Amino acid sequence: MAKMLTANNPAAPKNTARFNMKERVYKLEPMVEQLLVHYATDGWLMHKASEDARKQQEVEKQVEEAAAKFQNEVDRAKKEKREEGTDAGDGPDDSRQLRNQFNFSERAAQTLNYPMRDRETTTEPPPTASFSGTCSQVTLFYPTLFYPTYALATIFCLQEYG
Repeated sequence: MAKMLTANNPAAPKNTARFNMKERVYKLEPMVEQLLVHYATDGWLMHKASEDARKQQEVEKQVEEAAAKFQNEVDRAKKEKREEGTDAGDGPDDSRQLRNQFNFSERAAQTLNYPMRDRETTTEPPPTASFSGTCSQVTLFYPTLFYPTYALATIFCLQEYG
């Protein structure tokens, strides 16, 4: 007994019909997707020899060099102030410090956004009662047809007997 592996998905439908809004009819799909994904996840791993990894290493090296250069300037400024006899203070102006251009935002430009809260109300349903009955032409029309006759008969009886 030999088995052969094929690229077709045996669980895929053979004939799929979709509604075409433009023509307002159901149309058969000639191509059925055979892709079946068992597990998929996005990751942040890169191969060491790839182009992206090389670029990332260059950026990290530039950041380290810029931080080291800034620290050297701070140390030099502190050393000069000590030599002059003045207090070390805060150091050079920090406004030249490199900022993360992707995550940086001014505090003054930020607005306060309150999170959405769900507001739900539950009520008791109104009281209900079950009613059942039958209806026919006799029950509908009998009182309207013969009511005047009954009314006259009761009035006549009351006058006669009472």
